Amino acid sequence: MKDFEDAVQTESAKLNGIEIIITRNKKDFKNSGLTVLSPDEYINKLI
Repeated sequence: MKDFEDAVQTESAKLNGIEIIITRNKKDFKNSGLTVLSPDEYINKLI
């Protein structure tokens, strides 16, 4: 991962059993190993 903050968020999520990242910048988390959703995609899944 190129961005330090994105890497911290990814590893924090994994360490805490979180499987989804919600972001407007999906391409930065492409290789994170997590499900990556935009805010709209996440809201649409809830409805």
